[in-house]
Amino acid sequence: MLGKHPILNKLILLLLATVCWTGSALAALPTAGPIAILLSDSDAAYQEQATAFSHEVDLPCQLFNLHGDINNDPGLKDRLLHAKPVLIYALGAKAAYLAKLWTRERQEIPVLFAMVLNWPRYHLLNDQTNIAGIAAEMSPGTQFVNMTLFSPKVKRIGLLYSPSSTTLLELARKEAALLGLELVAEPIERSQDFQRGFKKITGRIDAFWVLNDPVLYTLENLDWLEQRCLNERLLCVGQSQNLAKAGLTLSVNLDASQIATQAAAMATNILVNHQQIRDIKVMEPLSTQLLLNLKSAERIGLAIPPQARNMATTLIDQ
Repeated sequence: MLGKHPILNKLILLLLATVCWTGSALAALPTAGPIAILLSDSDAAYQEQATAFSHEVDLPCQLFNLHGDINNDPGLKDRLLHAKPVLIYALGAKAAYLAKLWTRERQEIPVLFAMVLNWPRYHLLNDQTNIAGIAAEMSPGTQFVNMTLFSPKVKRIGLLYSPSSTTLLELARKEAALLGLELVAEPIERSQDFQRGFKKITGRIDAFWVLNDPVLYTLENLDWLEQRCLNERLLCVGQSQNLAKAGLTLSVNLDASQIATQAAAMATNILVNHQQIRDIKVMEPLSTQLLLNLKSAERIGLAIPPQARNMATTLIDQ
């Protein structure tokens, strides 16, 4: 869970794939075409994941790029389907959503997605059985457990959410209850309401959890939140390493370096071992990064247990 055992993670992935790479196994694959890797745009993060996946999966791959908008390349859909892909690996929300649309009448083509923030808001699994993926965030329960490791006094966790995050909120409530924690949630509909919403709950919470919600996630809001949490001496936890570097006390996020390995194992299971993609659904990332901002922790008076400090994958002292 805490992402400091890369060898163990590799073993888990090998057990997940349970693949014997023999000529007969590869020969059993459909001969129709390659794995189509569909990028949302040319962002370096997508490019790196595509390259890593191609190396890990050890099967023919062909790259397709939306360049941010399907209108930039209207013929992309036809070229991708003409390649007769055995699987589509979609990176980013735009790629995942279009892969779902393009295979609505072609559900014999499995779709695997990754790097989609807050994936439930796109309803990717609705009405189709050919889609699975890897969540871009750790589950709420995993984040809450890590939160309480660093601050055992945390009992009430505050958050702001927009209508697009209601599915995630329901899951978070269930997982918080299992851990004996209470969520204090305040809805907002506009980014301009962020400060007002935060002020309504700040006196009733022990920590604040930042959702990957596009309504909340603006530079102005996060800059204000960083300073406000320091002033309130409140533990603030995000889901991006950039947030911890910017000043939030703790970040609990996936280890992106392991996504390609995990996705390749899942693709192998689907194509070689004939696992039904409808049984996979969306997996949690297998490896976690914990970033602790020591300066912010000191400013809010957070006494970090030694064992928790040792679990942090990155310590930021600036």
